[in-house]
Amino acid sequence: MSILHLPRVESQINQYFSSQNTMALADSTKALYRAVIRKKLLPYCKKNGIDQLNEKFTDCMDDFSDFIRKEKVSAHTTQSYLTITKLLFNFHGYHINHTYKIPRQDKQAFDLKHERRWFSGEDIAKCKTYTFKINHIRNHLLVRLMCETGARINEIANICVCDVKLREKAILLSWSKTTPRPVFFTPETAIYLGKHLKTSFPNPEKDSFKKIFPGKNMIYKIIDTMLKDLNLKTKGDGRGPHTFRHYVATNLRYNFRMDLDHVARLLGDTQKTISSRYLHPTAEMLHNLMNKASGW
Repeated sequence: MSILHLPRVESQINQYFSSQNTMALADSTKALYRAVIRKKLLPYCKKNGIDQLNEKFTDCMDDFSDFIRKEKVSAHTTQSYLTITKLLFNFHGYHINHTYKIPRQDKQAFDLKHERRWFSGEDIAKCKTYTFKINHIRNHLLVRLMCETGARINEIANICVCDVKLREKAILLSWSKTTPRPVFFTPETAIYLGKHLKTSFPNPEKDSFKKIFPGKNMIYKIIDTMLKDLNLKTKGDGRGPHTFRHYVATNLRYNFRMDLDHVARLLGDTQKTISSRYLHPTAEMLHNLMNKASGW
């Protein structure tokens, strides 16, 4: 058997990626899955002469973990890669009974890096007072809405003129990966939004279905440039447009004392997701709670 070509393994991989459920995944998710399976799992199988994917691969998982980590992949990323690998086996009806335990040192380093990732109130203030060199009114408005609504980047990119209700200080997010919903903004933001609509979309009827902001990729560039200019983003720290959503959820819950159910409804997510993924109280937030609880 030649270890350079494994037709049965490659066929199993192709079946997985051509399946309806896999095809329905987001493009970025599919790209990640392909990178793991084709660039990690397949080379490992070729190196070790594994010509079929089945439950016997359970015995190879520890060795496969070492194979991944030799390429300077972090422990948390390795854990994610192994989970993706298990999905492929599950698709073919094989259960891989294996748990990857992240070393304590790696976990502590990850948690510390993760803790420093989230925005503080001071960080948000810097973003809301940042001056853009071009398209300042539009971009400033974009930042304000991210800071106040917690909307996803695609939701904001698809806001049309007709979705805005200035009098109610609300926007109907008609495009969402979960559920359409209203979000709300401050009176100050309403002033900026009114000026932008009047200047850029002077005919409400004719411009009704025009999008207010640029596309997703351009929004990423706008926000990344601002964060780097403010020294709020370094290479690999993960900060970007979606970080504002985490801040809004945390701010509503810890500073505004909003019920978790209400936070979840405003952000268009489940209580479980908000609680487990989006709540990152800063030291300032926790200190304020201590002051109130103890009467300091």
